[in-house]
Amino acid sequence: MLDSERLMHSFAAPLRESPFRIAPERIHELIQEMGGVPWSLDIVAGPANVTVFPAKKEIEATYAAMLSLWAVSASVLAMIEITKNAAALGLTKIIIEQGAQGSEVIEFKLLAEALIKNEAFPWVNAPADPNVAADLNSSDGLVTNLFLAAASVVVLHECAHIVLQHQPTTTRLHEQEFEADHWAVAWVLDKVQNEHEREFRALAVYTALIWVGLIDGVRQAKSTHPSAASRLGKAFENIAGLGNNSPALEIGSYVLKAFFDPATDLPQPECAKDSFRDRLIDYIRSR
Repeated sequence: MLDSERLMHSFAAPLRESPFRIAPERIHELIQEMGGVPWSLDIVAGPANVTVFPAKKEIEATYAAMLSLWAVSASVLAMIEITKNAAALGLTKIIIEQGAQGSEVIEFKLLAEALIKNEAFPWVNAPADPNVAADLNSSDGLVTNLFLAAASVVVLHECAHIVLQHQPTTTRLHEQEFEADHWAVAWVLDKVQNEHEREFRALAVYTALIWVGLIDGVRQAKSTHPSAASRLGKAFENIAGLGNNSPALEIGSYVLKAFFDPATDLPQPECAKDSFRDRLIDYIRSR
C-alpha cells in the first residue's frame, strides 16, 4: 500500500460527503440537480488526478490527488499561523524558506509537488500527517476542515461538467472549464449569509485553484484546460462580497507569492484586495 492510500483511506467517507457539507443551505438543491440520487465519488489508486465520467454520473479521485491537496491545505494553514504570529510581534516582513521561519509552508508545498509528479512518493519527514479524527479546533482539525472544503470545490467542479452536459470532444473545452469553475464557485458562495463563512469558503476556492496551479507547474497546462492562473483570475472576478481587507484575499496573496514567485521582493500594497490582484497579475504574466 502506498503512503497516499494509507494516509487518505480514512478520508474516503468525509470526502464523499464534502460537496454536501460545504454549502449545507443548498444540500436539497444539489441532490435535486443530481436527479434525486447523490452521484458516486470513488477514491482510487493512480496518478494525482480527478476525473469525471458524465455518462455514468461518477467522479473518481486518486489518493495521491487528495493527499497533495491536503498538503496544499496544510501549507495555507501554516501561512495563516505565521502571519498571525508576525502580526502579534509587529513584524512587517516575513522570510519564508526551508529551515527558517515559514519552513512548513515550503515543506508542504514540496510534498504536494512530489505527489503530483509521482503517486508513489513516500510521505516521510513531513511536518504533520493527515488526521481525520482530529478535534476541529486543533491545528490538525483546522487543516482537515480546509482540505475537505477545498476538495468539495474540486468535486463540485466535476459535478458541474455533468449538470451542464459538457462534452469531452468539442472546440469549447476551455470555455467548459471556466463554466464549471463558475458553477462550482457560485454554488458554494451565492447563498452564504455569514461573512466569516464567506471568507472561509473563498479561501477554500483559492486553495483548490492554487493546487491546480501546482499541477500546472509540474505537468504544464494541457490544451484541454486553461491555465490555473487564468482560472484563478476568473474566480477572483466571480467572488463578490469580499472586502478590501478580506482575510481570504490576504492569505491567498501570500500563498501565491510563496508558491509561485518566492524570490521577488515586492512593495506592500495598501490593502489585501490590491495585494491579491497584484500577485495574481504577476502569476498570470509568469505563465
